[in-house]
Amino acid sequence: MVNEAFIPAVLSLGTLALALGVIIYFVSRKFHVAEDPMVTIINGVLPGVNCGACGYPSCNQFAEELVRTRDTSMTCPVGGSDLAAKLGDSLGIEMAEPKPVVCAVLCQGSDNVAKPSAEYVGIQDCWAATQAFAGPKLCRHSCIGLGSCIAWCDFNAMRIENGLIVIDSDLCTGCGACIPACPTGVLVMQDKKADRIFIACNSHDRGADTKRACDAGCIACQKCVKECPEQAIVIEDFVARIIQEKCTSCGKCIEVCPTKVNCIVRLNDTVKSKQAS
Repeated sequence: MVNEAFIPAVLSLGTLALALGVIIYFVSRKFHVAEDPMVTIINGVLPGVNCGACGYPSCNQFAEELVRTRDTSMTCPVGGSDLAAKLGDSLGIEMAEPKPVVCAVLCQGSDNVAKPSAEYVGIQDCWAATQAFAGPKLCRHSCIGLGSCIAWCDFNAMRIENGLIVIDSDLCTGCGACIPACPTGVLVMQDKKADRIFIACNSHDRGADTKRACDAGCIACQKCVKECPEQAIVIEDFVARIIQEKCTSCGKCIEVCPTKVNCIVRLNDTVKSKQAS
């Protein structure tokens, strides 16, 4: 038997719920903003991976901003030039062609090159390893090699080989989603030029310390600096850096590098396709 004392309370709550429902309905009608049909069209053209490479959290937000501003400089690195052409045709404008980029690894410290610091037994996560201690490799600036970045790649473009991340150039879209997933900062975006030369070392330790930790580490010996005919190489914070605007990819710096495993490499030496691996 229902207690009669509860009836007023139930009626009061029901009336309140009904009133709130009516208020929400009219408020939603009053403040409703109809979406531009063009946003739906543009959103349908975009890849829909929501990787954030364009600078927006989602493809839908990119579409909304592009339709609102008609900003021709907005680009989707994942879609490349073909997508830029489709977006331009849909909006009746000429979109800027995105510069092709690819992720590269500033480390050559594979298991047979980098000296181990200790055996790590725990969660297979780079961040977890660095919290436990500096990491499984003596160089604290190296690729940890446990693959935290792989989970952020929506294109299956990353894999681990011999304790080092390898990028598949055929699959990498240059979205950059993997970069913040690396605790040591060895992942960077590079212009997608096969002959592009860069220093594949992230160590900022002094030369002697770097040499003790890894056979592929840059020891800042300055031989490459002196050899470069374009003066395109400088030493910054105990590691060489190539000024890409000056570099002609002549390769003379590679020839004089004294490290056992050359730390000066061409992009296609660190970014490999599955067919080549």
